[in-house]
Amino acid sequence: MKQNAFFTWFKRYFGVFTALKVVIPLLIFTALVTIVGTLFPEPQVFQSWWYLGLLGLIGFSLLCITIEHIPGILDRKGRNALIGVVTIHAGIIIILAGIIYGGMAGFRYNFRIVEDEMTVVPELPFVIHLDKLTVEEYSREDFAQRNLIMLPKKKQESKISLYKNGAFWFETVTWPGHPVDAGGITLLPSMMDIGWAFDLVVTNPHGIENIIAVKPWAPPRIKLRQTYVMAHSLMGGTEKKVQVFTIEDGQQKALGVIKQDQPLELDGFTLAIGEIKRYTGFKAYHRPQMPVLFVGCMVTLAGLLWHFYHRSRTRTWKRNMGAGNA
Repeated sequence: MKQNAFFTWFKRYFGVFTALKVVIPLLIFTALVTIVGTLFPEPQVFQSWWYLGLLGLIGFSLLCITIEHIPGILDRKGRNALIGVVTIHAGIIIILAGIIYGGMAGFRYNFRIVEDEMTVVPELPFVIHLDKLTVEEYSREDFAQRNLIMLPKKKQESKISLYKNGAFWFETVTWPGHPVDAGGITLLPSMMDIGWAFDLVVTNPHGIENIIAVKPWAPPRIKLRQTYVMAHSLMGGTEKKVQVFTIEDGQQKALGVIKQDQPLELDGFTLAIGEIKRYTGFKAYHRPQMPVLFVGCMVTLAGLLWHFYHRSRTRTWKRNMGAGNA
């Protein structure tokens, strides 16, 4: 009687989460949001509170459905069938919980590091120093018919040192496709985001030098009298050049090219190439949900195996019983 009273009370207060007119639209809406979210380059939607809330509602709805159907499964199919169903549903709920946990506690950041410079990513508990970036290009003989610029590098190794709390932590060598674990945070170099950063030495008409760091992802505006100019590298192979340009009426206007042995004179200013360094893109991500997802998959698999094993054994028993009666 107490069990029947519990399930009656449960249906009364939580029956809305087991109704098909609620569950099906919830599943359809979540599926559509998931499909649309995958179209964005950085699908931040999967870490939003409302998307994680949708997954939480689906998990709670599945829990309510499981509890509501326990009496019927026991009456019609018995305890063994109930074990399989409950285990499968529990595994799915654990998987949903893992996804929600990952969306709340996990992260992924893209950033760039320059050779022989410290890089601080505020969200990371350590500082990264790129000790050396070793790059080996493919030659024209390797790919005669291909655009070498679009190819990954033949060799691209990043030797990095990590510092935590102001002290050296450890060093390692990594390359694209070979991630490094740093205290639960994965570091992985980018395959194509690689290039050159350089110092631009600007000497004014009075002979005073000003060294300006030029990074391709954040090019500075340099004022020469009344004109603002910018610069980007034209470095390929052994040739090191920098193009200087300005923006007029929304259009880029080239002002000249600086070579390592040939500065550029502009309006009484001298522009020369200073120190040249390589840079590479990096990804840092943390996926704390992976153990939870693994457990959820194992529980679901165990439930499926139990369910089909029980069904197969029940059918065999019924056939044997039928043959015996005959």
